[in-house]
This record gives sequence, C-alpha cells and structure tokens, in this order.
Amino acid sequence: MGNMLQKNKFAARDGQGQRPFRSDGSKSDYAAPCPHYPHCFGCPFINLPYPEQLSRKRLRVAEAFAAFPSLAGMEIPPLVPAPQRLGYRARVKLVVRRNRGEVAAGLYAPQSHRVIDISSCPVHPRPVNEVVRYLKKKVQELGIAPYDERDDSGDLRYLDLRYSFARRELSVTLVTRHSSLPEGAELARALHRRFPFIVGVIQNVNEQRGNVIWGDSFRTLAGRDTIMERIGDLKLVFPAGVFSQANPFTARKLYEWVCEMVALKGGETVMDLYCGVGPISLYLAAAARQVWAIDDSTLSIATAKQNARRNGRGNCRFIAGDVSETVAPIRQNLPRLDLMVVNPPRKGVQPAAMEAILAAGAPKIVYVSCEPKSLARDLERMANAGYCVRQVQPFDMFPQTDQVEVVALLEKP
Repeated sequence: MGNMLQKNKFAARDGQGQRPFRSDGSKSDYAAPCPHYPHCFGCPFINLPYPEQLSRKRLRVAEAFAAFPSLAGMEIPPLVPAPQRLGYRARVKLVVRRNRGEVAAGLYAPQSHRVIDISSCPVHPRPVNEVVRYLKKKVQELGIAPYDERDDSGDLRYLDLRYSFARRELSVTLVTRHSSLPEGAELARALHRRFPFIVGVIQNVNEQRGNVIWGDSFRTLAGRDTIMERIGDLKLVFPAGVFSQANPFTARKLYEWVCEMVALKGGETVMDLYCGVGPISLYLAAAARQVWAIDDSTLSIATAKQNARRNGRGNCRFIAGDVSETVAPIRQNLPRLDLMVVNPPRKGVQPAAMEAILAAGAPKIVYVSCEPKSLARDLERMANAGYCVRQVQPFDMFPQTDQVEVVALLEKP
C-alpha cells in the first residue's frame, strides 16, 4: 500500500486524485491519495511523493537543532520510513459538529470553529472510516445534537476510535457535554449490530467549556472499555482515555531501535519517565535487571501493571506521580542507575522535571520526542549539564503529515 502505484490506484478509485503544485510553482505528476485534498489540513504532505516527505521531515529536525550551539552542525540521519503509509492510524480523534444541517466528524479549519469532515480519510483504517460514516447518520437519526462551543449548546463533542490491527477490533468513545445520554444505549446497540468487530462503546463526560477533549468520567455503554494490540512480542491493553502511539508499525521499529542502541547486558537498572501504559519499559525489561517507570496518569500506571503481568515482565515497578517529585525518592533507594528513558508530551520536559532528571545522574539518557523544537531545547539543557548527544535517529510515525518522531541517545563523557 506504500508504493506510488498503489497510492495512485487509491486516488483513482475515490475519484479525487489531484495534481498538486510543487514549491517552485510547477505541476507535479503525483496524485494525492485523498478525497479531502486540498481542503483538509491534517496531512499537509499527502501531495508529495514519499521520499520527498522524508527529506522535508529530516530538514525540520536539522533546522530545530541548528538553533542551539551544542547541536548546530550535527548530521541528522535519514528517517526510518514507516512500514505502512496509508491506513496506519490506530488512534483517531475527531471533532463532531454540525455543518449546514448535517453532522460532520473531522478537524477544525485553522483559526475557525468550522469543522472539515474527513470521514473517508486514507490514513485511517478502512473499518474506522466505515464506522464514522455510519455513526454520523445514526447520530442524525437519533437526534443527538453535536456540540457547539460558541454557545455551549448540543451534546456530542468528539469521537475517539482505537483500532487493533492484531485483532481487527475497534472501540468507540463518545465524548459528551452532559452525563445524560438517553440515546446512548440505542446508539451502542446499533453500532454493534452493524459492525460486530466493535468490541466496546464508551461514554466520556466533559462538562467544561472549551476545546479540551477529555473529561474525568467514563462509563461503558456496551461491551468492554479496553482494546488489545500486539507490538512485537508484547500484548498491550489500552483503555479509553490513555495515550497510545497512533502508528503501531513505526512504534515497533522505534522500540526495537532503542533496545539495540542501549544494548543492555542483563544487570542494568533502568528508569522510564512518562512511561504511559509501559511499552518501552516492557521492551527494555526483557534485557534489564530492573525497570522503574513513572507516569502522572493513575489509569496509565494501573494499565501498565496489567500489561507487565500479561507479558511476564516481573522486573518492572510502575509508580504514579509527577516526574519532578517522584524521581529523587526512587533514585535515593537505588544502588545504581544505568539508563534513563524520557518520553515526555509534545511540550517537552518542564524545568522542575528537568532538574530532577539531571540530578539523578544517569550515565545514559534516551530521549524520545514527537516535537523537534522542544527536543532540541531540552538536549541543549542536558548538554549544558555535561551530557553529549551520541546518536540521533528520526522516525516517520505520521506519514503524510509534517510531524516527525526523534530518538536521541545522550551519555556522560
């Protein structure tokens, strides 16, 4: 599905292939494989051949690094390409609004409250697109009002869909403005009757105004509230509301590369910060003596413990807490710390957490980032504290977009 011939077939089948302009103004013979192009802003590189996408992402990393003295001039290697370049998104979050009297599920247009419907998105798995199109019709039929943040009216705010490529199963979470959803049970039954591969329909209640997606309250409308995916030899469960990588195919390559890069011998103690449900911890645990992992989400930590038991990783300890407050007490009770893994949100490591990380004194740090600018800023901080950046490797976690995932290895001389 990743080669150009197949992409052009996709475009022809949907009748939306277009000849985009190159940056120099000339026409390209490459047809964007998307019925929503050029109106959707979610995949700004989808009109480019894949090698050019990779080149531009590599340049984005290089430009971010060039802004800092310790990183300027560093050679950025080519990206590790994505094994699957269309239909790869295991996690799909869509805004639900009303457009011209009809239900739309998609993305906000920049600087507006208008939602661009993307219910035939080529980077979403086909079953996800089928469910979204059906769900929009059913929402309209049942009279469930899409939310409008301008006047705080309506109810259905977002859809969050998780797809398991290993099991070919889907869970659907409906984010609503109010806890009462009288039509919820009927909608859940209709979804399951139409799509037997839907294993759970969940409601999340977000009663706050604004564009924050998640509220604190979850309830299961039908089925179960988790979905399982296989990444390498790991079976990982993801409940509604926790973070998961959107692209499990590239995620596996990244985790395997981290393990190869640090080359654990079996006696090391590892600390994994911002661990989520534990995939990197569990990968490293296979070759480490002990892994201590921290995340501020109690749900993620509870899930990580389940994932450790499920995969027979008895040498992992998962702790819920803020990195800035939790690292030091754990470090004080460790006779040694050989490796620290840092995988923060897009904004990077905040100052108090950075102080705790540097004070821990690990001889090696692996930093995993989805934002080159915050990564470069934090690597500069670490360099000023005595670390050297030994290796950098970007990965294509989000084909067709301008986003890039980067892993860096730092060592103390």
